[in-house]
Amino acid sequence: MKKLRLFISLALVAFGASVVAQSVVIDENFQGFKSQGWKKDTICNLKKMDSKANFKVTQSYGDNKVTYSFLKCAVAPECEAKKTPMASGVTAGYVEVNKKEGTLIISEQKFISTLEVAASATGDVRGYALFKSVKGGPWLKVGEYIGAKAEGADAQYGFINTININESDVSLKFVATMCGKDELALQTFRIHNIKAYGK
Repeated sequence: MKKLRLFISLALVAFGASVVAQSVVIDENFQGFKSQGWKKDTICNLKKMDSKANFKVTQSYGDNKVTYSFLKCAVAPECEAKKTPMASGVTAGYVEVNKKEGTLIISEQKFISTLEVAASATGDVRGYALFKSVKGGPWLKVGEYIGAKAEGADAQYGFINTININESDVSLKFVATMCGKDELALQTFRIHNIKAYGK
């Protein structure tokens, strides 16, 4: 019995140490990005995306360097979710990802344990699919995350998901997913905040 208690105590200490060892390796709200990927600059929520937009942006978070690859995406550093007040934790600034083959890719990271993503949409039931690639391997679906599943909720205010990744040498990819109230369809979505925990 004493050995069992000792084992449990050591396991809890090890678990606590692993939690403490986690740190924020990505903390992005896109407010410091250049506005790009739009056909013309108009007021927020009336911007028209350039469907041919294809660009990369590299950011540093302490010692961690991240390259974001945007295909058929646009960045609006000053814009908010379509409806306000926005959901708690959803801030101004976003990347809009086109429903037609739009992708946002986060370059390979040494280790990501958990990912927090704040997103919104221009319609009430919309979201995204997340994929991961380990060591340059094939893209595997992590899950699909759709706002406004709850009665009376609306993705236009924004919504937040906490997603377990627990992978080393991992890249991440966001794409549109099938969603809709009456008829399932791919829908454009927006990512406002990305926070990744690693070590």
